This record gives sequence, C-alpha cells and structure tokens, in this order.
Amino acid sequence: MSERHDVLIVGGGLVGASLAIALDRLGLDVGLLEASPAGELPAVFDQRNLSFAAATVNALTALGVMQKLAMAPGPIRRIHVSRAGDFGRVQLDAADYDRPWFGQVVVARDFGQALEARLQELPRLHRYRPMRFLGLGEVADGHRQVRVADESGERVLQARLVVGADGTASGVRGALGIEVDRHDFQQTLFVARVRSQRAPDGSAWERFTDTGPTALLPRGDRHFGCVHGVARDQAEAVMALDDAAWLQRLQNALGWRAGRLLESGPRSAYPLIQVLARALAGQRTVLLGNAAQTIHPLGAQGFNLGLRDALTLAELLEDGAADAGSDALLQAYVARREEDRRQTVAFSGGLARLTSNPAPLLRPLRSLGLVAAQRASVQSMLVGGAMGFRGDVPRLCRGEAA
Repeated sequence: MSERHDVLIVGGGLVGASLAIALDRLGLDVGLLEASPAGELPAVFDQRNLSFAAATVNALTALGVMQKLAMAPGPIRRIHVSRAGDFGRVQLDAADYDRPWFGQVVVARDFGQALEARLQELPRLHRYRPMRFLGLGEVADGHRQVRVADESGERVLQARLVVGADGTASGVRGALGIEVDRHDFQQTLFVARVRSQRAPDGSAWERFTDTGPTALLPRGDRHFGCVHGVARDQAEAVMALDDAAWLQRLQNALGWRAGRLLESGPRSAYPLIQVLARALAGQRTVLLGNAAQTIHPLGAQGFNLGLRDALTLAELLEDGAADAGSDALLQAYVARREEDRRQTVAFSGGLARLTSNPAPLLRPLRSLGLVAAQRASVQSMLVGGAMGFRGDVPRLCRGEAA
C-alpha cells in the first residue's frame, strides 16, 4: 500500500506542527508523521519555558496559534544581562524602541496544546499517528519513498518533498547520510518554575557564570521560568539538592534582582550539546529545526530559528513552486537560510564559549564588551537579532497577513 502527498513532514513537535499549519493555507496535500498517539502530546511539550521573539509572535498570531493559548504569555519588556566577576552590564528596554515588548514567554506544554487545537482545525491534513519513521527509499515519478511502521506493520508513503523535523537525533538526517558537527559544552541546563516575593513585571534577567547562564523569565502565571546552567560533573549533585538548597543556589547566582525566591517546581535537566548538520537538503528532502541545528539555548533562539526555517520553506512553496521537492526549490531554501542560520549559531555558541571561559585575561575584555553593548548602535543590532529580524525574514514574521 502506498499513499502520496505533496509534502510529508516527519516529526510533530514544535517546528513540524507549525509547518503543517503554515502549509494548510496553500492547498497542498500534506501528511504529518507523529510518534505520539492521538490524545498525547510529544515529550518536548513539557514544563520548560519557551521565549518567543517578536517575529515568532507575529507569525504564530497570523497562523492562529497564539489565540489558542490557555494561559496568557509573559511579555519581556526589559532585559538585564551581566556576568559574575565582570564589571559592566547590558540593559535593554522595549519602550526605547517604541515597542511594547521584545518577546513573550510561553510554557511548552501550553504551546503544545495550542498547536494541537489548531491542527484539529485542518481538515485536509493527513495525520499518521502513532507512526515510526524507518528510512528513505528511492525517488520515482517525482516522489520520494518513505518507509514507516505502525501497529499494522510496515508500509511505504510517498511525497514530492519529505521534511525532516524530527529533532536532534533525526532519523531523516541519518537516512540521508548527512554528517554533523558536534560540540559538547560540558554543561547541563536545569529548568524549573519558581515563585519570588516580587511578581514578574516584564523584566528578564540573565547572569553568566563560569558554568553557564542563569536566567529568570517572566511567565504569565505570576511565576518566573528559571534556567540554570551547571558544569556537567555537578549535575547529579544539583539534581539531588532539596528545594531549600536549590533555591539558595539560584539566589546566589542571581542575587536579589527579583527579591527572595520562595518556591520551586520540579527540575528538569538537559545536557547542552550543539549539533549542526553539514547539509540541509538531499534529494527531495530537507531538514528543519533541531534536525538541522540544535544550538545552545543562550539567547533563547532555538525554536525561533527553527520556526523561521519552516516559514521560509512555506513561503517558497507559496510563491509558485510547481514542484514541491524540486532541486531549484531546495537550493533556494538553503540559500535563504544561510545568513540567519550562520549568524544565530555564531551568536549563541560563541557567546556561550566566551561567557563561560574562566580565563582571567578574558575578564577585562568581556567587561569592555558589556560596556560597549550599551552604545545605541550596538544595542540596535542586538535587539534586531533577539527579536528575530535577522537575515531574509519570512513575511509572516514581519507581521504581514496570513
């Protein structure tokens, strides 16, 4: 048995589901291959906090997803960045740029439920769930074969374009034989919801240390989303701390900027490893999101970058591509994503290495950099990148109507 689609998306997580929604308005025959069964969200939709850049909010609003959120997002109106042991700091205020906020903080689970609600409104979308990707087959009659399996056994699907949006350990990328460049930051990032004696007021704080960043992000439920980077060899000990000791550790890292930290929810831990695909496309196949690049979360650009991948692809398909998987379309996609991908990866990875390097000689250089970043011209560049307006920005990210 074989079923044909214009586009088959492998992976129903943040980027894959967003792409399916973006493609619905184009009238294409789209299939979405999901590992999770109906009624169950993928594991990626947990209690971590997602920081949506302004460009991302624009696009997800145009696609009708932000309207489905059960909890109001937390606006980021001010950003304060500093490093332990260095002088200087960076302070950004959205009001200085005539904007209400730089971005918004959304809980991943809430976002997953909003995406699911939106997907259920797409009658043309063919959802395969639960289904496993097994491999890629031949290209015949302008379609790529995709081997999959469900409870009924193995079968073959076909698509003019196969999209690998299946995460860091991408099976699609592996089937294409695309190698990756890996960099282990030797850090583990802890994520938790915390409550402080001061309710969030739109301020986000990021504090760099030798073992990684610690940040407080304003959520919409009067709590903060906290991320705390530790050296990999300390991760087990940090996970074993009781709540009082954990909160004291955060307080020591952040100081009293948000007042006394009073309460913490459960902690989740994620090893920080950068994985960059050496190519983004193969024959009638393309990689998006974490399958293409899994980057350091510093600057919170991972999903924002992946969404711009998806929307660029959708825009190229909208702009008259007669064949969804043609070499010309894939080449145009790779060319359009080059600058944004390169700059975002360089920013997140480079800043992570620089800010966690304990070398004494780097301290005065970092401090001078923080001072220089207060200049208006430098701030404007930082703000533009942080808000997602970097490179060839998709139309929906610019706020143009869907």
